Amino acid sequence: MQSSDFLLSLQKYVEHLPFQVLIAEESDLPEVAALRSASYGKHLPELGAKLMTPEPADFESGCEVLIARSKLDGSLLGTLRTHANVFVPLPLQASLQLPDYLLGSRMVETTRLCVKGNPNSSVVRSALFKALFLYCLKQETDWMVATGRRPVDRIYDGLLFTDVAKAGEYYPMAHVGGVPHRVMCFDPSDAQRLWKSHEHPLYTFVFETNHPDIDLSRAKNFGSHRVSQSVELDSGFHAPELWPDHPMAIRVQTSSSAASM
Repeated sequence: MQSSDFLLSLQKYVEHLPFQVLIAEESDLPEVAALRSASYGKHLPELGAKLMTPEPADFESGCEVLIARSKLDGSLLGTLRTHANVFVPLPLQASLQLPDYLLGSRMVETTRLCVKGNPNSSVVRSALFKALFLYCLKQETDWMVATGRRPVDRIYDGLLFTDVAKAGEYYPMAHVGGVPHRVMCFDPSDAQRLWKSHEHPLYTFVFETNHPDIDLSRAKNFGSHRVSQSVELDSGFHAPELWPDHPMAIRVQTSSSAASM
């Protein structure tokens, strides 16, 4: 896992953003709920109506709500919620059996990503992702996990997430109204090498730039809490298998071959 000292050693620039990214307080949640309701309501009216008030997960021990708030007028520009599998399984695990290589690892799932349409929306989304990445490093996360419907899944493709099983496969997700989503993952410890080798356009923003306006000081400390394995399954539960060319399938095969030599 990359240390904070290593990340600091990469920084060359300081950039001040026109907004702050923070861990939400309880007083922020009604406004967060309103943004979620408006965002999801455009495509999923029934789900949007259910999101008009804060959700129980907003108050769970293993969850955090991140917000981006304008410095100019204090308005809410974007939000996402994290779910760590340190107390209860991830939301997506009620709908999908994760491959063996993910089981037993500390994972953080991203849900309820919403960004208000404005001239800075792409920067807000990038800053929320950087905050998510730094949060996952802080929590010593093995895998960042996310679900994405069409065309939101392209955002995660662009961040170099990979499908957890068969490439491009969509699975109905109970926690997002049964809409089919791709389920994707990303190893945060490999991010710096991966993004640098791909000359990713956000490499400088994430790794080489210090953003004082991203403040995770209110984040919880999960410490050595053990991974939760007990899953309550949805009726539409799926159990996919790795396809032969999946990177993790190749890694497992290589490890097995090496062990038998």
